[in-house]
Amino acid sequence: MKATLTAILLLSASIANAQNTKILDEVVAVIGENIILKSQLEAEYAQAQKEMSFYDGDLKCELLNQLIIQKLYLHKGKLDSTYADETRVNAEVDRRIQYYASQIGGEAKLEQYLGKTVDEYKAQMKPKVEEQMITQQVQQGLISNVKASPTDVRLFFRDIPKDSLPRYAKEVEFAVVSMKPKPSKYAKKYALEKITALRNEIINGRYTFDFAAKSNSDDPGTSVNGGELGYFARGQMVSEFERAAFKLKKDSISEVIETEYGYHIMQVIDRKGEKVNARHILIKPLIVPSDFLALKEEMKKLMVAIKTDSLTLCHVANKYSSDAQTKDNCGFFVNAATGSQQVPVAELPPLLSAKAETMYPGEFSGPVKFQDIDGTEGYRFFYLRREVPAHLANLKDDYQKIQTLALEKKQDTEVQKWVEDFKQGVYIKIDDKYSNCSELAKWKGLSN
Repeated sequence: MKATLTAILLLSASIANAQNTKILDEVVAVIGENIILKSQLEAEYAQAQKEMSFYDGDLKCELLNQLIIQKLYLHKGKLDSTYADETRVNAEVDRRIQYYASQIGGEAKLEQYLGKTVDEYKAQMKPKVEEQMITQQVQQGLISNVKASPTDVRLFFRDIPKDSLPRYAKEVEFAVVSMKPKPSKYAKKYALEKITALRNEIINGRYTFDFAAKSNSDDPGTSVNGGELGYFARGQMVSEFERAAFKLKKDSISEVIETEYGYHIMQVIDRKGEKVNARHILIKPLIVPSDFLALKEEMKKLMVAIKTDSLTLCHVANKYSSDAQTKDNCGFFVNAATGSQQVPVAELPPLLSAKAETMYPGEFSGPVKFQDIDGTEGYRFFYLRREVPAHLANLKDDYQKIQTLALEKKQDTEVQKWVEDFKQGVYIKIDDKYSNCSELAKWKGLSN
């Protein structure tokens, strides 16, 4: 439970700021040279209430307890000269801004919502991100050598009361290999000739880029806006496209760029710091029915090779699959909580969950046609290696999950030992309003 609270604390500060929370401030705790403000505690509390359906005890008191521990981490970080790498801080700030902007409909709307510019909000967010990264580094340094041995796992499981054993829903070891048809060399040649001709027409002044994009681009998401992509930073576009965007001079027309999506030409509209706004035209090589038939036959041959042990599923997934989520894990979905290939059926995407429910262990299914989120189509096949019915936790089926819980307990114990020792040399003062909190009892008598 405390691990969950800590995760919420690390994430919720920036979310609360994005919601523009306004609370009259006062200091509720002092830890060394660090303070905790009422506004911070209330923001954490509001977020935690959304994230957690219940908590045994006073949630606000426990959140304050966790905040005090985080400030202890910061105090230790300062003593140890622990710093957050500026490149990583800036990248994390940019990532959060991009996420918020994507949720609200773009940076302009985000600025309107926040009542400040993105640059102003970045300046406000940066110190908080730095603190979070220092906190994480210090905490990781305390627990990095903590391991849960098989003996630890067995003892941890033995000590769980029988009536408190968790019950797990049905789980499966489920794999998918997705492939998309490749255009013929004739289709690629035609697409290249078409975009080259468009480029020449734009350069010679016969078309504006805007008109050519609206009339010809195969990117429906941008063609209606004359090909305009909006501002993007490094890491948001495929590498070939990104390299050209950051080298291209404003208003000039790029050479033809080939990516996995087809052929592009680009025009940079504006630059804002480390971001570029550009418009582009995409011409995709045409995929014809015979390309799909060829792909389906290729997949059938690969499935036969796997079944006869000529090839491994791992090799096929890694070399051929277009599914980024699974291809590097031998085609299998991964349980985010444990890192194992044993995944609750309910956590699979809905269509795949339904598919897994219809299959038998050891069965292959497909190839079947599918449409990806970007509108492209292909074929995919599935493999159900194993299923585990809903059950009470046991070491045979749930070792990795129990190991994770055992490790979390050992890490928490290590942190608590460190807190008990380290706090003795740190000035800690907590507002009297929280004097009755049992969760804060260990901090009493330290304000001297």
